[in-house]
Parts: sequence; C-alpha cells; structure tokens
Amino acid sequence: MAAAKIPLFYDDREHAEKIIYELSLHEDLSLIKKRLKLGDYQLNGWLIERKTLPDLVQSLCDGRLFSQVARLAQSPNHTALLIEGYTQDIACYQIRREALIGALCSISINFHIPILRSLSQTETAKILYFCATQLNRREHELTLTGRKPKRKKNQQLFILQSLPEVGPKLANKLLCHFASVEAVVTASEEALMQVGGIGKNKASKIREVLTR
Repeated sequence: MAAAKIPLFYDDREHAEKIIYELSLHEDLSLIKKRLKLGDYQLNGWLIERKTLPDLVQSLCDGRLFSQVARLAQSPNHTALLIEGYTQDIACYQIRREALIGALCSISINFHIPILRSLSQTETAKILYFCATQLNRREHELTLTGRKPKRKKNQQLFILQSLPEVGPKLANKLLCHFASVEAVVTASEEALMQVGGIGKNKASKIREVLTR
C-alpha cells in the first residue's frame, strides 16, 4: 500500500511559479492551491509567510511589516517568516542595516516567530520540502508511540490546547500570562480577554466548556 502523500497548501495569490514547480517534483507531496487568510504556505499546523528582501524592506519602510507580523503572531497555528533573496537586491533602498537587524530581532524575540533564510526560489522550495517531511515524520512518530509530552510545561500546554480554538501559540500565551493551568481555567472572560488573540467570543467559548 502506497504511503499517503504529505499535504502542502499554498495561497492562490502566491506568484512563485519556480517554487511550485520545484515542489511538484516531489512525489511524496500533495500540492493544494487554496485561499489562505494568513501566510503563503501551510503544512502540518504551520503557516509560513514568504517575503523577498525588497518586499521585507518596503513593508518595514511603509509601516506594514509589524501589523502583518502581529496578525501572524495571533494565529492559533505555529508561524514562521521565510526571507528570500540576496543582499544586493536591496542595495538601492535607503535603509540602515541596524534598522533591518533590529526589525528581525523584534520578530524573533518579541513575536516569537522563527525566521528562515533562503537565497532563491529553488532554495525556498527545498526549505519547504524539508519542513514538510520533518513535521510529517514527527507527527507519524507521535501517532505510532502515543507519546505524550513529559516536561511539565509541555504537559501544561498539552492541556490548554484542549480548550476551544486554542492552538500551540495561544496556549503558550495563556501559560505565560497566567503562569499556571489552574489560573487559566479559573479566569473570568474579562481576564482571558487580556491575552492577545482572545476576543469576547473566544473567551466565552472557553468559559462555557469549563463551566458546563
């Protein structure tokens, strides 16, 4: 029996024919075009936003970058930023190197979004393939062994992810904000809404499942 293909979704507005072609050469991938609300690629619970270096610099200069990054950070999915291109691609932009480095540090540290680096569409395709296969292998191993998180924090996050519309990133935000699972499950709607990514509707659903 043939092994199931790994699904890799890509946004229908993503204009990167070389990437899609390179990915299509892998017989263990199933490429699916769809409209993604966030990110350019989706695989195994991860959203990956791809930006060329010129697009990154332009969005930093016109103020769009951090609003885009904030939306990614509030997603219930894991998210990553993939930056593509050579340094000479931005030689014509009047931007200080320190400003760009500062922005990347903020994205990594303040928003907890990992940054992947690629030089070309061909290399981007390789990175996406490596991510897809490694994530799929990890998920397969967990399914076979039934292994549950052993570390205390991972156990806490595992419990919080059972709440309505709470993914890995939001679970981590809840634990950081409240410091314990007990504090989360006893928190009021108003207290839950103090956590980024939780609005009134989501807070209401969480309280409903905890008190029903």
